[in-house]
Amino acid sequence: MKNILTFIILLTLPVLVNSQGEDSTKFERDEMIISEFLPGLYSNYNQVYFNNRSKVPDEERHQRREIEIKEIETNIFSVSDTFINANIFEKSITSEDKQTTHAVIMVEANNIEKAVQIDIYKSDENYTLNRLDKKPACTVMMIRGAEEFYAREHTGQCNGLANISSLSEKHLFTQMNEDSGIKTNIPYKLNQARAFQCYVDIPGVSGGRDLPYKRYEPFYIHDQGGTFEIMTDYEKRNLVFRLVRVDWELNNHIGVFTRDVMVLYAEERTDDGYIINGYTFTEPDITRVGINFKWMLVSCFMESNKFATPFM
Repeated sequence: MKNILTFIILLTLPVLVNSQGEDSTKFERDEMIISEFLPGLYSNYNQVYFNNRSKVPDEERHQRREIEIKEIETNIFSVSDTFINANIFEKSITSEDKQTTHAVIMVEANNIEKAVQIDIYKSDENYTLNRLDKKPACTVMMIRGAEEFYAREHTGQCNGLANISSLSEKHLFTQMNEDSGIKTNIPYKLNQARAFQCYVDIPGVSGGRDLPYKRYEPFYIHDQGGTFEIMTDYEKRNLVFRLVRVDWELNNHIGVFTRDVMVLYAEERTDDGYIINGYTFTEPDITRVGINFKWMLVSCFMESNKFATPFM
């Protein structure tokens, strides 16, 4: 038995010795995590909402902002950075209300600087990569914290770009632009959004009743303040639907902790102004939600029942 154990130990030793020479630096490992975190659609809807609810002075309020990041090649990403200069409670959002800039970012471990280097290049909507051999417009050095990465320093002309302040699995914070006109150093706080598909039935048939109804579909929104609108065929009602995963930054009652929720709003534009017909709320990480007022039903989901795997 002793000889067998000795033989087993000898067999494993070369593997252990060889593996030690293959260790990466921690910054090369961090590079992989950052590249995994980055892709997604981010929105600061919650920040805008709580700016209003907390009565932040107008000159300190952040604009509504959405940033979409997609992987082009390994460690290279496209950035679509959109400011929305309108309020859904006042008007329908159109393309004229959106101001979008584009960039390409490259992620690379910098062992000399002991950080992960993010180089940001100005771009157009084509995201051509022939500029990556030139000097970037902005460079951000990221280092690891407890559950996030944060910027140790920014260099270059970072104004007007999505210059990252901190990054986690569900959040992307960006530095304030000095020329934004907003008098605050609080960064843009963008939460990662999830994509949903929705439909509306009018009337909202239920209980197996065999009644005629009109289905309006498909509508694609996200859960960070995504909206869609319909004009009904018969009554000509302008209905608005909004999906929000609420990331509370205050409590509804003093001394009572308010838990995060997912909310689906059923709203409407009328001659008398903007009204909320009702809303439903549930746990924040659910993948489907709906409302049925009988005269109207709306359903939103990440996976359609057409593709759901049957279960008991």
